[in-house]
Amino acid sequence: MKVLNTTFFLVFFFAAYLSCQRELNFDGISTGVLKKDVNGNCLPVAVSGIYKVDSTLTNKNFIEVQVEVTFPGSYNIISDTVNEYFFHQTGNVNRGTSTIRLYASGKPIAAGINNFILKYGTGTCSLHITVLGQGAAVYTLGGAPNACTGAFADGTYITGSTLTTANTIIVQANVTTTGFYTIKTAAANGFSFSGGGIFTSTGLQPVLLAGTGTPLKAETTMITVPDSPGNCSLPVTVNPIGFGDAVFSFDGSPGTCTNFLVNGSYYAGIVTAVNNTVTVNVDVTRTGRYSIFTNTANGITFSASGSLSTTGKQTITLQSAGVPVRAETTAFTPNTGTVSCNFLLDVQPLPPPAVFTLSGAPNSCAPVTVNGFYIVSKPLDAANTVVIQVNVNTPGSYTITTNTVNGFSFTGIGVFPAAGIQNVILQGSGVPQSSGNYVIIPKYGASVCTFSVPVQ
Repeated sequence: MKVLNTTFFLVFFFAAYLSCQRELNFDGISTGVLKKDVNGNCLPVAVSGIYKVDSTLTNKNFIEVQVEVTFPGSYNIISDTVNEYFFHQTGNVNRGTSTIRLYASGKPIAAGINNFILKYGTGTCSLHITVLGQGAAVYTLGGAPNACTGAFADGTYITGSTLTTANTIIVQANVTTTGFYTIKTAAANGFSFSGGGIFTSTGLQPVLLAGTGTPLKAETTMITVPDSPGNCSLPVTVNPIGFGDAVFSFDGSPGTCTNFLVNGSYYAGIVTAVNNTVTVNVDVTRTGRYSIFTNTANGITFSASGSLSTTGKQTITLQSAGVPVRAETTAFTPNTGTVSCNFLLDVQPLPPPAVFTLSGAPNSCAPVTVNGFYIVSKPLDAANTVVIQVNVNTPGSYTITTNTVNGFSFTGIGVFPAAGIQNVILQGSGVPQSSGNYVIIPKYGASVCTFSVPVQ
């Protein structure tokens, strides 16, 4: 009898073990039923998202239903297609009650209550989705069918220059029935305008249309704006190439630049900073926009852009970019497409390492200023800097680095031209991985201090 009981127990245990293994491995297709009430309605059911006419459904549009699983495995639950959209989900389930999320696909084309049938195995249940309606607006354009009244074009239009967000037109619409609207003009002279939205009230109101394309020639281009019963038109002036650009010459052109000033110090191997600039003198004969850039030489270049609002003698400051490669005298030529000049810049050799200590070492850095915002998954940029203080005993070059924590760190490279207490800017780099307050440790030789950076 004892042997029989033992054998029965082992058989039962082995069968249960196989059953568990089968369930964990999700072998085959699951079986079960959708939970529903006596009227066949899915129960419970949760509907998420807004369902609106002509709005493509996203991952915010989903339903959640419950299934009672009798045999674990894979599942494929799908609804019928109603009003041009449906719900669907696949996956694996264990035995027992499971909540399944089904995502919507498609775009409703009509308002009203949509009745769906969900299928799982051989069972079904029903659910109801309400689609919000918004029909097409009824309106007329001011001035139709002639010149658009109260309309104007914004931005500057130049032959060969691609339109930007500043290039728009505004027309007036007299709305009699609220609803959706879409307006797209025909392309003329290489560009067009379009816009869309919802009129939520009746009456006269402005409509903004954004421009796209590239004007082909300088002329007055007539843009026709259509609506359902008619259209109106307005002129857009396209200017020739060079329109709006300032006309000026450099002091000393076409030879060596005169009356120019080199600002800051330049060292081989040290990246240029905001104080590394060159100020040049120009004589402006026509106001307008300007863009100046130099050749790239010895690893660095200079540039500036903006607008000149007055004529006559004035200065323009060119900002440097890059890392000088060699200690030598380097020639640069500002280029504006007109007669230019050239200037020389001395790059100095990198001096021996400086001798200094970090203020506050070996405790908290003092004083310290943390600049910029630190946000999870957002790469640090030029705004993410930390200003610390040092006490320089011997002038020279320096490189200050910090530990890497939570995916980011700081570095400062430069030259101390003199002894004494002075500030150092450490530039951040990397991508914060999680929120919290993180301890950063700058280090130079044996001198170490700490500061904290909060990550949101």
